[in-house]
Amino acid sequence: MPNLTLESTGPQAWVWLLLIVASAVATATDLRSMRIPNWLTFPLFGLGLAYAGWLGGWDGVKDALFGAAIAGGIFIGAFILAGGGAGDAKLMMGLGAWLGSAASIPLVLGVTSVGFVLGMGVTVARGGVRDIPVVLLHGLWITRLEFGRALAGRIQYPKGSALPAGGPPKERPKQWMPYAPAILVGTAATWWWWETRGGGA
Repeated sequence: MPNLTLESTGPQAWVWLLLIVASAVATATDLRSMRIPNWLTFPLFGLGLAYAGWLGGWDGVKDALFGAAIAGGIFIGAFILAGGGAGDAKLMMGLGAWLGSAASIPLVLGVTSVGFVLGMGVTVARGGVRDIPVVLLHGLWITRLEFGRALAGRIQYPKGSALPAGGPPKERPKQWMPYAPAILVGTAATWWWWETRGGGA
């Protein structure tokens, strides 16, 4: 078998379908229990690496790891600095492992764009259009503070960011917003872009 990588061949249609199914399962569990389970994310990541290795050997594995780092990087940062969802980060790393480095860049752009629109929609639904500037300015301020703490070596998880050991809370936090739906829609949108205008064209 020739030494191929996802970077050179691009993801096949069945890979995109697999990732959409995985994202749909994550969306269902996120909406139901505020969790994206490890039994979904860990095998997704591991099988992505195995597929990349079968396709392109060590070069394929390296490209898959690079894709996982690209796709999951911003979400890992959100988890460390602002108490974002660890499940979101692990799911994105799994998607990146399957897509490789080239397709992971538009994936991040697609998912974060959908997440921003979803977040603004939730903000309007909860408090009206007038709350949008407040939410944006507050988010920028908190990000600045947490980034400064990280640079000073004082990483601090926001209170209430972690779920209790007994499982999800009985009541959802007031400002909670599930991110798995954004990952699902963003993945589907990235597939469309990839096939029509991106690497699949």
